Amino acid sequence: MAKLPGSDAKLIKLNPEWSVDKAASVPIEQNLSVGDIKGNRLIVTLPGAGGFCNQELALVKDNADKFKAAGVDEVVVVVGTDILTNAGHGLPYLLQDVDMEFGKANNLALDGVRSRYLTRSVIAVNADGEQVGREDAELLACRPLNVLIDVAQKAFSS
Repeated sequence: MAKLPGSDAKLIKLNPEWSVDKAASVPIEQNLSVGDIKGNRLIVTLPGAGGFCNQELALVKDNADKFKAAGVDEVVVVVGTDILTNAGHGLPYLLQDVDMEFGKANNLALDGVRSRYLTRSVIAVNADGEQVGREDAELLACRPLNVLIDVAQKAFSS
């Protein structure tokens, strides 16, 4: 298996504990790469955080136990646009691809538009950083929970 392309690209992680009323005491962001996160990872990409069927953010948060049962240690949501409005979603790994390095490395970037991904992908990455599964969907496709879980089960079942 091959190492996940762009796994070392620095992304912005917004602090899930941040809110406007805590702005003075809680930092809003840090730089982090997908490679910095350990274990079996399921990477869910979204074109942006303001629309485009973002119920996937809630699906990830509300179904952590189902992802764990499928062999996922961490679900990482990577978005191609500003996620400031989503800082309070409470997701442990909600990352913004500010420089589009991850998107370009994984053929997600929309040419000429810096802040959008052309496709949505679910990418399974094992503990060694190797891509072991992937499924792509059209930009406007809304993925139900079973599609996300199926990618994990196929990739991480022994």
